[in-house]
Amino acid sequence: MKPDRFHRLQRSLELALNQEWPLLDRTCKKVARLKPLPIDLTGEGSRQVVATVATDGGENRLNLDPIRIQVIRVADSLGTIYFEEFIPQSLQPDEVIRFFFAGEERLQRLLSYLSLTWEELIPHTDYQRGNLVAMLRELLEWAATLKLAAERKNLLLLRDGLLRSVLLNDRVFAALRRQLTSLTEKNNHLLVGVAKRSAVINYLAVGLGVTATFSGSSPAYLSIAEDLEREAAPAQYRWIGQRSMGQLHLAKLDHGDGVPLMPVDIAAWQAAEAPEVMALLARSSRASFPLRGYPQELLLAHQHARLGGLETEMLEGLLMQQVIERNPTVAERVRQLRLLGRRLVEEAEDGSDTQE
Repeated sequence: MKPDRFHRLQRSLELALNQEWPLLDRTCKKVARLKPLPIDLTGEGSRQVVATVATDGGENRLNLDPIRIQVIRVADSLGTIYFEEFIPQSLQPDEVIRFFFAGEERLQRLLSYLSLTWEELIPHTDYQRGNLVAMLRELLEWAATLKLAAERKNLLLLRDGLLRSVLLNDRVFAALRRQLTSLTEKNNHLLVGVAKRSAVINYLAVGLGVTATFSGSSPAYLSIAEDLEREAAPAQYRWIGQRSMGQLHLAKLDHGDGVPLMPVDIAAWQAAEAPEVMALLARSSRASFPLRGYPQELLLAHQHARLGGLETEMLEGLLMQQVIERNPTVAERVRQLRLLGRRLVEEAEDGSDTQE
């Protein structure tokens, strides 16, 4: 890089940082005034923790090019599978929703329960349209939580992620919040969301690290005020307030050093129950592996929702059989493409081994 270009970039970076630094400095000062509360583990919790999880986007694809199909599976930490459906990806968003709604009676019952129509699921923004399967996956995950809330009593209902959404439309999310508020109050549940990461927490973590707010080795938590959360949130998420039903907290859920801080959302109407929630989560997170301080029920639910290698091969075999029944010539061509793809991958791996 030429010296004049280097100095020009250095100057531009300095000017940009001059604009960002006051906000970071102000946030650090606010964070320095926060005092974490210890998590009391002396009592015995009477609630069972049950988590619901849907398959992650990278775990639910059937690789049978050029056929593009994804699988949505929603399971809980007890091993119950709520949904297990195939979704075609070649259709337009409204066609996918119409197709899924027409063939899935449970989704029809869900929308009726929420007083919604399938048209209200149609994405409004380019971002939502580009993440349609993720939106359906999230909706069905909420549906599993609703079912648990309606059929059981005295649970801590644990969601994989915070109690908010960037994918669901406003009316859909408002209907979910309304029903969950009613069911948790009726059946004495606590509703909580735990995420592995959060853009807000990433920002606040700088101030927390500088001020050593969580310097002790014992489990502790603090509540993040709404104004501080808005200040730390990326611009594209600051409009999310109407699609949020949680009060954000930051928690260290296990003893020892090096335990990551977890973003925890507690249902806004249950924020006063934070001490009980944190005690239940900390008990669940004792000696968790591989991620320390992460609730075991979420790990179990992930295992039940994940499509394993053998299971994926079995489903791909079922898909291939259906293709053979429809058109043996197409099936043979697909088989040849799969073999070619595997051979190219093996050759690339052999080449990299040789270079090493």
